[in-house]
Amino acid sequence: MPNPVRSLIISWRSIGLSLLLSVLVGLSAAAVPLDRLVEAAIGRFAWRPVSGDIVVVAIDERTLDNSPKSSFSLTQHAQVVDAVNAAGARRLFIDFLYNRREADSDFPRLVAAVKRMGDRVVLGMAPGSATPDDPQRSFLPSPAFGPAAQHASIRLDYDFWQIWRIATAVSVEGKAVPSFSALLAQRSFPIEDFAIDYSYRTDSIHTYSAIDLLSGKVGRRELAGKDVIFAPAASSYQDSHFLPGHNLVPGAFIHLIGAETLKRGDPADIGWMPAFALALLTTLGAVAVRRGRWFNAIALGTILVLIIVKVWLTTMLVTGSIGAALVLIGVLGANVSRRRRRESALHENPVSGLPNFEALRSQAPFGSHTVIAAKLVNFGDLVAFLPGEGSQQLVEQVARRLQLASQSTALHHDPDGNFAWLVPFYQHSQIEAQLAGLAALFNAPLTIGGARIDVAIAFGVNDEFEGSNAQRLAAALVAADHAVRTRTLWTKHMPRQQEDAGWQLSFHSQLEDALTGGDIWVAFQPQYGIATGQLVGVEALVRWTHPTRGPIPPDEFIVQAEKSQDIYRLTLFVMDQAIRSAAQLHARGLHANMSVNLSAALLDHDDLVGTIRVMLTAHHLPPELLTIEITETAQIENSRQARQTLAQLRRAGIRLSIDDYGTGQSNLEYLTEIEADEIKIDKRFVMTMRDSQRNFEIVKSTIDLAHRLGAVAVAEGIEDAPTMALLHQLGCDVGQGYHLGKPQLFSDLVASIFPTSHSRIA
Repeated sequence: MPNPVRSLIISWRSIGLSLLLSVLVGLSAAAVPLDRLVEAAIGRFAWRPVSGDIVVVAIDERTLDNSPKSSFSLTQHAQVVDAVNAAGARRLFIDFLYNRREADSDFPRLVAAVKRMGDRVVLGMAPGSATPDDPQRSFLPSPAFGPAAQHASIRLDYDFWQIWRIATAVSVEGKAVPSFSALLAQRSFPIEDFAIDYSYRTDSIHTYSAIDLLSGKVGRRELAGKDVIFAPAASSYQDSHFLPGHNLVPGAFIHLIGAETLKRGDPADIGWMPAFALALLTTLGAVAVRRGRWFNAIALGTILVLIIVKVWLTTMLVTGSIGAALVLIGVLGANVSRRRRRESALHENPVSGLPNFEALRSQAPFGSHTVIAAKLVNFGDLVAFLPGEGSQQLVEQVARRLQLASQSTALHHDPDGNFAWLVPFYQHSQIEAQLAGLAALFNAPLTIGGARIDVAIAFGVNDEFEGSNAQRLAAALVAADHAVRTRTLWTKHMPRQQEDAGWQLSFHSQLEDALTGGDIWVAFQPQYGIATGQLVGVEALVRWTHPTRGPIPPDEFIVQAEKSQDIYRLTLFVMDQAIRSAAQLHARGLHANMSVNLSAALLDHDDLVGTIRVMLTAHHLPPELLTIEITETAQIENSRQARQTLAQLRRAGIRLSIDDYGTGQSNLEYLTEIEADEIKIDKRFVMTMRDSQRNFEIVKSTIDLAHRLGAVAVAEGIEDAPTMALLHQLGCDVGQGYHLGKPQLFSDLVASIFPTSHSRIA
């Protein structure tokens, strides 16, 4: 028998916190707005007509328009009272306060008219607020009206800017005074409030204009035997209120609907606990289903039942709050949804629906199985190119083709366009043929959205039995990456690749150790004037001698430094060493330029120029003796910022050089971005210029171009004297290469220059 506790999709802790939050919401009435939304919807779709036993005689806009000076005098008030009395109305409810008009000359006429109706008149009163922080003055009828007239409260209290509930009675000077609604319903209640029935249609209320009553158009036929509310309706009286689901309505309408509610029975309020208990039972049952398979359906059904029952109970004058219950369902639903997303992210790819790599890693140990990883080349470019659902169609079609080779085991897919599957040991000999067959399948383009898409794929194989599932999968992916870089169909993971991968993963910390431990150092290669044979400059070149890997090629660790965002730290280290060394040469009377390579990606750093200037000042080196070589290991990311940085370098007096001209972005367009002081011709052209007429012309034209731009032409890679002589004939200014001097320690460079300087040209 399954353990019900362990079958819950969310933890008891989450359930407990959800329950606690919902109870607090219920106790604090924080979820009242949710109930108000349902109640407002009832008012919006009101269907019930009023009984017609109560009518309204209103001072509306038409009445005021037909009154002297658009004002309805107390004499006219008295005439309305007499007309209602003459029409045989059962009772008259006067929804006016006359406290401020007792001094009017015609006030006695109104008093006399009220007295003529005797106890069939109910005068409105507005009792003050009972709260000490919001004191309000009470407005009571004048004693002049006599003891026969009854008094009733016309106060309406707001909640969320609308009238939701009405008092049955209020306390005035220690006595219970009924409300208009209670007296209209001829009911007696203790001091409490009740929810009005919002299902009554306001357009079914019989309303007559006071001017029609005074003119005789309205009389006994309309008013006899009925309760009449004499009330303001014109906008100038400011006695309009928002009724849930309706626009502004006169206050008399709210008193009338309250009376209709009370006439139908005794309103009851069952609070929030019954709905909360129902929601708790149903949602606990839903989360007990393993993986919450039916939670959404049960939760939605519970919400619908709660709303329907609330509407039904409202029509029966029973008020219940479902806000706390809805909060409980919502909070539990959020927990279930979060748990589902977590499980989906852990075990299933949302695009393809295939199990993901986490599902593969969590399997039983692979044992003798071989891990195959497939990598889509330029997957990011394909996804960016394909519109709409094209990326999903791409993944689905690729998955269908790959499943031909992984029929015996499940195909796994990760979001980066990688796939993986296991091959049993007995099929190991067939792997190469299977991969070749898959390659043939992918030679045929995919058809996506009417477009034919060529897809290249590379495979990585790991058939080692050692290591965890995660390690073996990672090894297969490393092999697949290697296959992409080497443009081969598939490669097998080798231990050396794992060592390289480990070194790359710990590159940042190893670089830090190398900088502090002296494993990274700066070599200096001299530059000579080709025409004079004199030392004119030195280039600072970074070197790394690893304690276990030995010398690491600069291209390898510089590229890795750019990937790991360590290139800035590395460049500043070389810059400081170079400027310090150049300052020492300058102090000994040698005015030679010191060249330092700078990745174009670093031109986006705002503080680069300031940092270099601080170094120059600290080491007392004139800025014109420093040359910055812009290298081609990265493109300029922000051309605007790059131009500003280059302009600042030039204004600081620092020379600029375009390194490796003729490769990468070192072309004519690049010359427009950098106002260079020198152009360095890449060694690949210089070393082969005597054997290749094409490269010879490139070197010659570059020298001419540099001179036309007012720049110095520097040739790299001079390996022999004939090349040196040929460059001299072409008018090249500066030379650099192993024929002139190898990269060396600064101490060796100084020893070769001092005490006497001599030409190094053969």
